[in-house]
Amino acid sequence: MARTIVFAVLALFVLASLSSAGCAADAYNKACGSCSFDAQGKIDQSCSQGYQASGTACVSTTYPAAAAEYAAGKCPGIDACAGALTTCKAQMTGGNDSEDCNDGVMAQCFKEADTCVTKAAADCGEKIPCINAPAAFVLLVGATFFYGKRKDSD
Repeated sequence: MARTIVFAVLALFVLASLSSAGCAADAYNKACGSCSFDAQGKIDQSCSQGYQASGTACVSTTYPAAAAEYAAGKCPGIDACAGALTTCKAQMTGGNDSEDCNDGVMAQCFKEADTCVTKAAADCGEKIPCINAPAAFVLLVGATFFYGKRKDSD
């Protein structure tokens, strides 16, 4: 029984990591949920910049080979992703950060940035694991395995 509980807890951690939005989207969502806004709806800049820095650090640790190539000036695709994010944000913003956080349109820019960075990292030689399966598929496989093991023990 204890073995099953340990397996279930590990599976939940794996599923949580697989279903995460990605570095940029996670940082944006955390900033929207944690930072304060002034009366005009502007987000606290120091708080927001802290989450932006954590998103950048996340990319570096998630794609270490691409980060090294980028630092050596050999991975221009990552700069293209940053430029695309800046353009998307400029086009999608309503001028009120609080409203942008609530309407979800801006979040799409960050999701697209995550997709772009994953592709750019792969183009820079990063080995991208094939764990980007949809969470529903992972849940289905995990449930099948779990229930199959459970029937075997009955």
